[in-house]
Amino acid sequence: MTTELAVTAPWQTKLSVQLPGGRLATSTVTESRTDSDLGDAELRLRQSLPTWKSIRIDVGGGVVLATGPYVPKSGAANLPPEASFLTLGRGVTWALGEVQVSTSLSETVSVYGEFAARTPLSKTEDDFEWGNELRGVVGGRLQLPYELSALGIAEWQWRGKATEPDPFVGGRIESANAGGHWVTLMPALGYEISNALSVLGGARVLAYSDVRGNQLVPSIGGFLSLSGRWSFGGPSKARAAEPIEGSSEPPSAVLGKITIVDYWATWCSPCKDIDALLEEAKADWNDVVIKKVDASAYPDETITLPAGASGLPVIEIYDKAGKSKHVLLGPDALNVVDIVNAMRDNKLERE
Repeated sequence: MTTELAVTAPWQTKLSVQLPGGRLATSTVTESRTDSDLGDAELRLRQSLPTWKSIRIDVGGGVVLATGPYVPKSGAANLPPEASFLTLGRGVTWALGEVQVSTSLSETVSVYGEFAARTPLSKTEDDFEWGNELRGVVGGRLQLPYELSALGIAEWQWRGKATEPDPFVGGRIESANAGGHWVTLMPALGYEISNALSVLGGARVLAYSDVRGNQLVPSIGGFLSLSGRWSFGGPSKARAAEPIEGSSEPPSAVLGKITIVDYWATWCSPCKDIDALLEEAKADWNDVVIKKVDASAYPDETITLPAGASGLPVIEIYDKAGKSKHVLLGPDALNVVDIVNAMRDNKLERE
């Protein structure tokens, strides 16, 4: 089980803390052992870059702290019973870096990829030296009716070779319990309970494995996650700015047309890019209404944003029946033109 707490600033900088925990069962010919422990805490800082041609890029970095229990590994290949013991903690601090790329192919289909690397910053107390690690992920998401979504994920992980002191002749030897790579497939199904709360469940299937020695490698299993996002501060009315059409009416859906409500601020750089995209696209949108809400006082003053939003930019899109269909947060808001065009194409096909 992994618990994560994340805080996102209005400029789309995200600080997160992850703490894994679980039970590890180890069996040998002579004994069995089960431990319930916490793992190593991971601290990350991630920044969303300006969207380029509907492609969102996030970059991040951080550290992994040695908060979990660690069983000495030096000489473990030759000195039982420690050779058979596994722990979630690994006894050293790690540096990590990652980049994630995602884009929407249509109103209902999105894809993403991620590449991450981590390296140990020291040796363990018993002079065990971990190798570098790499991780690559590709996945896709299909939006289904009734607030459901289907996900498919493929993950590749690689661990570099490790070294440890030779307990017999001195010097260092290559560890027999580190190194290798494997591929895991994860089909999943998600349900959006509300704009602020969602649940995700699925299976984890080991498709390929080539590892050495006694290591933690995922096998066939399942997973379930519950995630929520909330903004801080009490509610108050946002100031309505002049909509692009020239009307001063408060933001609400216009029946018979697709309605875009754009929450913007003078200090929000992506908001300027969104405004340029909308200005360029509106000439071809005879069935679309664009309304704007000035949220420049956020976060110094409490501003009522759509549920689940904790920063700018934010775009809310209503269909022609007046139902809220999309709330685009942060860099995702730069996909507004593609999503609206997909909504228009689907409507035209039905007509």
